[in-house]
Amino acid sequence: MDDRGVADAFYTVLSIGIVLAAAIAISGVVLSTTARQGHEAGAAAMPDGGMKKGAYAFYYAASSGTGSGDAEDIVPVRLAVERVDETISFNSTTAPHGAPASDGLVIWSGYLYVPSDGDYTMELRSDGHAWLWVDGKAIGQSRETLNLTAGYHPLKAKYLYRDLKAASCSLWWGQGSIMSPVTALYR
Repeated sequence: MDDRGVADAFYTVLSIGIVLAAAIAISGVVLSTTARQGHEAGAAAMPDGGMKKGAYAFYYAASSGTGSGDAEDIVPVRLAVERVDETISFNSTTAPHGAPASDGLVIWSGYLYVPSDGDYTMELRSDGHAWLWVDGKAIGQSRETLNLTAGYHPLKAKYLYRDLKAASCSLWWGQGSIMSPVTALYR
């Protein structure tokens, strides 16, 4: 082989190498862009970040001596029913089959999705003892305004009822004077 043949072979191999390197680089850019667009499209299609709608709800029989009004004094005796509730809205018509007819305790646990930063008024309305925690902070049995950032916030609520026929507990929120039931619960 003369020098011209070696040079031709070298340039052919070099050309193939450059084409392969360019193809790999272009593939990386295309795959990276496609992955980013897929993630953005997925996030747009699933604003809940892939979490499932609703909060875990645990319905217990509670000890009958729980009249102190302190959430820590309530003792769950026996788990009666476990389910997912779309909202915190409990009364005799929404109670699951098997919920205790008297001395019952409901515990909801999940995440509250806040669409944008701001002040949100939270209110747990009930006919008896009810407690609410958002981000681990006790809200208590009244209306309170919290400054919340956009995103998910851990939420827990407890409700003690004496008689299922008279039971009533619901979670409301709003910005300004307009309040509505909380439906942005996730698990």
